[in-house]
Amino acid sequence: MCKDFLVLKQLVKEFGSGNDIFRAVDEVNLTVDEGELITLLGPSGCGKTTTLRMIAGFHTPSGGEIFIDGEEVSSIPPNKRPTSMVFQNYALFPHMTVKENVAYGLKIRKDSKQEVERKSNDIIKLLGLDGLQNRQPAQLSGGQQQRVSLARAMVMEPKLLLFDEPLSNLDAKLRVSTRLEIRKLQQRVGITSVYVTHDQEEAMTLSDRVVIMKDGKIQQIGKPAEIYAHPANLFVAGFIGKANFLEAKVKSIDGDYFTLDVHGVTCRAPYWNQAVAAGDSVELVVRPESIIPEEPDDKLLQGRILDSVYFGSHILYEIQISQDKVITIEVSDPQQHIQYPVGTRVGLVFKEKSLHVIPKE
Repeated sequence: MCKDFLVLKQLVKEFGSGNDIFRAVDEVNLTVDEGELITLLGPSGCGKTTTLRMIAGFHTPSGGEIFIDGEEVSSIPPNKRPTSMVFQNYALFPHMTVKENVAYGLKIRKDSKQEVERKSNDIIKLLGLDGLQNRQPAQLSGGQQQRVSLARAMVMEPKLLLFDEPLSNLDAKLRVSTRLEIRKLQQRVGITSVYVTHDQEEAMTLSDRVVIMKDGKIQQIGKPAEIYAHPANLFVAGFIGKANFLEAKVKSIDGDYFTLDVHGVTCRAPYWNQAVAAGDSVELVVRPESIIPEEPDDKLLQGRILDSVYFGSHILYEIQISQDKVITIEVSDPQQHIQYPVGTRVGLVFKEKSLHVIPKE
């Protein structure tokens, strides 16, 4: 696998002028490997879409460089870049058939009639659009329109495929099935891809790596499992998945574990974070699925159940552990566990290996 296929160096984008300058992207550095699918993830206004649009050529960087397959492309117009974009709103021509939409870019590029026919037929078959060639977009479902949009982008055989929140207009069930299709297709074809979304579940299931952004800056880059298990800061921990934050103090570091004081109770957590020292005040990140309710015990953190919601596959409990602190826990496969009624006092057992310690900010 070729490294450094897409490289962003100190990429900056500012809007406005004078005292009204707003820095939407703030010195972003990123390297994407050939064949990798990487997702830019973050809340609205974090700079992910602006970054994607600079890669595509729709925005000119205010500073920094963009390299695609070794070539600096910042001054190259969008239609001359080796990229294709899959848009949020599909951007299909309503008066054209499926096949005409798919073949449009090839015709503009002046490919031969034989090449246009062969390539458009191949991609239509690959994306399961057989039998729909002569329909117009209005005659297609949302999922089918999205596949046409994807086919139109892929038929151009770009070096880099860009996705701008392509599933946000689909219903929840169709989003799940379509993202699985996109991932399987991307892996089969092996095309380098940059995907933008604000949906964390989408990012976690689609990506080789996830880039978490906030206020124009990258907060963390890593594989989905790394980011979930070892968030770099409180923002990442709170944005990816669900998390409880408990104030704690490091009593000691013993081999591979912290020994912590958490609300007057001693517990252990893996010694992942080298920036934390004995005596430090820290935040303990505890995922809801990492807590088991049991009978009260003086050695355990205790709390009272405020609410209980049964989902079938799991039960969600809200538990008050102090006057101003309520935490959430999830117990999977409820039939295998005691189901505690509201008002019950319980002890809380932490799954040590799933805990994460972050310096207090």
